[in-house]
Amino acid sequence: MAEFPTNISEYFSLGGSRTAQNAFESQGITIFSIISVIIKNLYVLVGIILLIMIFVGGLGMILNAGNPEAAKSSNKTMTSAVMGFAILIAAYWLVKIVQIIFGIEILNPAGGAP
Repeated sequence: MAEFPTNISEYFSLGGSRTAQNAFESQGITIFSIISVIIKNLYVLVGIILLIMIFVGGLGMILNAGNPEAAKSSNKTMTSAVMGFAILIAAYWLVKIVQIIFGIEILNPAGGAP
């Protein structure tokens, strides 16, 4: 069984030469890696929300076929979901293009598998 380091004072000292920022950087954790994780998780979260919106809008269109006002509301939900999906795809490819042009890794700063 691997040992778990219990001495956290070496990472978070008040007066020593090793600060919390240096401790994170020595482990490969930078602000860019944190932003990368946030962006990846936002893509997944937005995708799930869009899937739910498409499902609810489609179900509303089926259930409200006899009521024109309710069907119109469901149609707006579907339109918003499809527009959101298009924006999500455009944002993803914009990030990929910025990565290629500037040679920086935004979605995968550690250089491992995406």
